[in-house]
Amino acid sequence: MENSAALQGWNVLVTRPEEQAQKLKELIVDAGGDAIAFPTIEVVPLEFEADNEVDLTQYDVIIFVSRNAVNYFGDRVTPSVSGSTLLVSVGKGSAESMRSHGLRVDLQPAHSIGSEGLLMMPQLLDMTDKKVLIVRGKGGRELLADTLAQRGAEVRYIEVYERALPSPSVMQCEQALMANSIVCTSVEGVKNLGLLLQDSLKILFDKPMLVMSERIRDYAASLGFEHVVVTNTSSDSAVIDQLTKMDIE
Repeated sequence: MENSAALQGWNVLVTRPEEQAQKLKELIVDAGGDAIAFPTIEVVPLEFEADNEVDLTQYDVIIFVSRNAVNYFGDRVTPSVSGSTLLVSVGKGSAESMRSHGLRVDLQPAHSIGSEGLLMMPQLLDMTDKKVLIVRGKGGRELLADTLAQRGAEVRYIEVYERALPSPSVMQCEQALMANSIVCTSVEGVKNLGLLLQDSLKILFDKPMLVMSERIRDYAASLGFEHVVVTNTSSDSAVIDQLTKMDIE
């Protein structure tokens, strides 16, 4: 970043799960700001079929819908896939994790906008008789699987983690309310933020919020957040660029 003091005096509430927040927090500090860690989602690994019980060679397409999906799957399953299997990442972060676990990345949207971005890719339009494995967290959105099934695919899930509501301390909640702006990366993150700080919603609603998609913005607005901005992409650098453009009072 050209201006290392672009966020000088600016407190940014980072609501990502603890495991995914470190790089963004470092970039905020590098830009002169203060990153307030307040995870609104706790990621808990799940037991699932592993190793010889998961035959990856039978699938035409394997889709990883998040970095967590890659990590919790790759930590337990030794990757062994056919060269003809299409390995798909939902975005840059997931792609990086796939490579670190020895998985190639055959397909990745230019802009990470979740399931919608994947479904727009021409390689996933005609799915007649294709066997698809979606690696995800428990209780994820059904849009991707339902749409691929409508396009002719046979779809199976492996759910490798679940999301839980954290239990922040009173001090953490008080610190969260001192933020000048908020970064939320999912609808569930916005929802949980409201649950964790439900006694201070009026204070929250006045703070500018930065989100990753129109869907998240619409949900935040429906709760009462008045100043919600969408980043161009979900990358950490895009988040920082957008933060520097927001009004600092």
